Amino acid sequence: MNKTLLVDGHAAVTTSDQGKVVGFQFLPDDQDRQLIDGGQASGTAQLMRNASFDFVVSPKRQRANSTLIRKAAHGRISATRDQAVQLTLKVFRREGLDINETMRHDFNDLMNNVKL
Repeated sequence: MNKTLLVDGHAAVTTSDQGKVVGFQFLPDDQDRQLIDGGQASGTAQLMRNASFDFVVSPKRQRANSTLIRKAAHGRISATRDQAVQLTLKVFRREGLDINETMRHDFNDLMNNVKL
C-alpha cells in the first residue's frame, strides 16, 4: 500500500548560468523529527515554473529474458526465463540478400548445430 506523507519546509534550487536546474534540496521545517527512512531511487523529477516539485520513481528495470545458446549471421537461438527456446532471425532489406534464402540458411545452420 502506498503512503503519502506531507512535510512542511523550504526548497533550495541551484541553477546554472544558462538557467538549467543542476541541484535540488528540500529542507524540512522540523529537522529533528524522523519522518521517513533515508534511501535513494531512480526516477523522473520535474520542477515547474511555480516551484512545485514532483518526483516519480521509475519501475524496476526488466533484465534480459534470454540466454544465448548459439548465434548465426542473421539470427540467434536462446533459452528464455520461462524454460522455452526462442529463435530470432533478422535480415535487413538494405543488405540486398534474398531474404527467404538467407533465413532458410541461418535456420538450418542453427538447428543443425544446436543440441537441445
